[in-house]
Amino acid sequence: MKKSSILLCACMTSALILLGSCRKNWLDVNYNPRELTDTQVTPDLVIATVLEQAAGFKQDFDLMAMWMGYWCPPAFRNGTPITTYNQPAQMSYPTADIILMEQKASSLHEDFYVGVAKTVKSLMWARVVDEVNNAPYTEAYNPDILRPKYDSGQSIYENVMNELTLASSLIKNADMAKNPKIAASDIMFHGDKQKWQQFINTLKLRLLIHQANLPGRESYIKAEMTKIINQGSGFLPSGTDAAVNPGYSLVKGVSKYYGLYSNKNRVFGGRADEFGLSLDYAHANVFGMNLLKADDDPRLAFIYSPIDVPFPAGGAEPFPQPGSAEFRGAQFGLEVNAFSYPFQTRSYISAVGGNSNTDVVNDASAGIIKGNNMDGWAITSIESKFLQAEAIQRGWLPGDPQQAYIDAVKESFRWLNVGKSRSLPALSDAIFSTWYNNQVTGANARVSWTAAPDKYKLLMSQKYTALNGIDPIESWTDYRRNGNFPAIALSVDPGRVSDRLPIRFDYGFNEYLTNAANLNAYGSVNVFSSKIWWMP
Repeated sequence: MKKSSILLCACMTSALILLGSCRKNWLDVNYNPRELTDTQVTPDLVIATVLEQAAGFKQDFDLMAMWMGYWCPPAFRNGTPITTYNQPAQMSYPTADIILMEQKASSLHEDFYVGVAKTVKSLMWARVVDEVNNAPYTEAYNPDILRPKYDSGQSIYENVMNELTLASSLIKNADMAKNPKIAASDIMFHGDKQKWQQFINTLKLRLLIHQANLPGRESYIKAEMTKIINQGSGFLPSGTDAAVNPGYSLVKGVSKYYGLYSNKNRVFGGRADEFGLSLDYAHANVFGMNLLKADDDPRLAFIYSPIDVPFPAGGAEPFPQPGSAEFRGAQFGLEVNAFSYPFQTRSYISAVGGNSNTDVVNDASAGIIKGNNMDGWAITSIESKFLQAEAIQRGWLPGDPQQAYIDAVKESFRWLNVGKSRSLPALSDAIFSTWYNNQVTGANARVSWTAAPDKYKLLMSQKYTALNGIDPIESWTDYRRNGNFPAIALSVDPGRVSDRLPIRFDYGFNEYLTNAANLNAYGSVNVFSSKIWWMP
C-alpha cells in the first residue's frame, strides 16, 4: 500500500470512529468497548490513526516551547495565561481508538498489532503522568465505572514498564503471516521488528532516566535495565527516529509539524483551529537563541531561520540583541509597543529552523522543518543518544561517558542535516568536529567535556539545546527532575503569578466537576509545588 493510500485509510477510519462516537459516545474516557462491534474496524485500519497520536504535536508542545525558553511569539500581550503561568490544563488522555485496536487485535490473535497498541498506550500514559502525576488508569476504560479512581503516578509508571516488556515480547514473537498488512499499515517502522524493539527499549530508558534522581529507586532501575540489556535489540540508533508518515502531501494533508509551525504554510494542516496563532508560535525566544550565539554554534541557522525582512541599520530595539542581526528573537512576556518598535514583528523575528523548506523533503533539506511532507516524531535519535549518554555516565550501560556525550551532540548536527546531505552524514560530522575542536581549544566549559567542571550539567545543558523546537516537553521533564536546571529565563510579564515555572499541570475543569472525590483523594493540587512522583 502506498503512503497516500495509508493516509486516506487513516482519514476514513478517523471518520468512522467519530461517527461511532456520535452514536455510542465511546470516545469518552468511560466508553463501552463491548459496543464496538463494527466488523469493518480491523487493526490494519486503525493503526495509522493510533500511531499519528504517538507523534502528535498537541497544545502542550506549543506551551512548553515557550515556557522552556525556545520560542516566543512576537505579538503576545501582557496578562495572557501563558505569560503569567496561569495556564489551564493542556494534557489529554489516550483516546479510545488505541483501546479499540488493542482489543480487536487481541481477539484476532494479531500479536504485532497488540504490541504496537500497548506501546502507544504506554507512551501516552507516561506523558499523562509526567504532566499531572496521578490519573485514572486502571479504571479509566471500565464501562461500569462512571467515576474512576485515580492511580498514583508511580504505580502507572511501573505498570507501563510491564506493558512495554510485554509489547516487546509480543512483537518479537509475532507470526507475520497472522498480522495482515502490517508492513503497509504500520506508518512508523513498516513491520520492522528490530526497530520496534529498539523504540520500546528507548522509551523504557526514558522512563527510567526520569526517576534516576529519586532516592530509593536504584534496585528497581537496575532490574529494569537488566531486562533491557538482556532483550538485546539496543536503542534507536543514529539516523533512526520513532516517527510516522502516512503519506503527507499538499494534496492529502501536510505534515502536522509543518502545518502548525511553518509561517510560510498556506494550506492549513496540524490543528486547524490553531492555524492563525501557530503562524506566530514558532519564533525565536532570545534566551534559547542567545545560548547558540554565545557558543558560535553552527546549529543557530538550523534551529532558527534568518529573519524574513532585513533589520534596518539603527532600527529601534526594545532590548539588546547580540551577534548577527540576521537572527533575532523576542523576549517572553514582554509586550512591545509596535509604534515605538516597528521592527519587532513577525517578519523581523527568526522563525523555527528550516522555515523556508516549503517543498517536499529532499536530501539537502536542513533544519527542523524539512518540508511539507516531513515525518512526525515520537522520539528522535537525538534523544536516544542523550539518554544513552546519561545511562553510561550513571554506570547503567557500559561505555565511555566522554565519547557518548560527543556522539549525542554530533547526532543533533546530523538530525538537523547541518552538512545539507542526508545521505552523507559525514558532512555534518565534519562541521561538528571543527566547531567542537574550536570550543575545546578555547576551553569553553559550556561545550568542552574536558573543560566542564560538572560533566552531568554539561550533558543536560547540551541536551536542552539539542531538543530546542524538537521536544520541549522532555526538556521540561529534565528541568524538573534536575532541580530547575538549566536556569530558564522566566516570563517578564508583570502579571506573572510565580517566580518559578509550573512543575505540573492542573486537572481539567470537567474532571473537578464530575469526579472531584476521587481526584482529591491525593490532596489538593498546586502547579508550583505539587511534585510529579519522580521529582526528588
